[in-house]
Amino acid sequence: MISIKKFLQHLRPEDPRRISAFRDKLEALKWDKQNVVESLSGLFAAVDNLAEAEVNYYYRRRGTRALISGLSRVTAWLLGSIGLLLPLLPDVQMFKDWEQYGYVFLAGAASCLAANSLFGGTDGHIRFVSMQLQLEKLITASRVNWCKYLAGTHETDAEIAEGFSLILTYADSLHTATISETGRWGETLLAELAKYQSSIDARGSAQGK
Repeated sequence: MISIKKFLQHLRPEDPRRISAFRDKLEALKWDKQNVVESLSGLFAAVDNLAEAEVNYYYRRRGTRALISGLSRVTAWLLGSIGLLLPLLPDVQMFKDWEQYGYVFLAGAASCLAANSLFGGTDGHIRFVSMQLQLEKLITASRVNWCKYLAGTHETDAEIAEGFSLILTYADSLHTATISETGRWGETLLAELAKYQSSIDARGSAQGK
């Protein structure tokens, strides 16, 4: 049977089933004095699973962005190079009739670079790698802090409250980071769409004159 951890890793961050799985994990916890420390560890593990699922999501997505970035940049370089070289080869018989297509190749190179920006190739790859490393840093620090907490005593209400505080801080930091990144990604995408639309409108107006 697939574990909750593996199940979460295959869901997109916005998939409601991730929160449902988190809720199911909490329903099995017991909060009497005898079981409170074990339940706190279970609660921490549930939040930790959510964080690790985010890391796996950004790791998978950065590969797609790297592919878009690599293909678009290499294609742009090839087309741009051909477009620049064709006018320089008018005396070569085999390229004599190709000189007129130089601008076409240059336009193709520009389109590839536009696609890279529009689909978040290079920018998306950088952002996803950065976000993955940021989350890994948060996870590492949170796990170390939790081990430090478990090494102490857990007899008083204040000590129990400290455990809840550590977990809540972990969850809050996780969601603050992902919400912030999602907002920045949305702003970048809308800006690129607006820029691309403006370039199309400008070219249309120029051709209409």
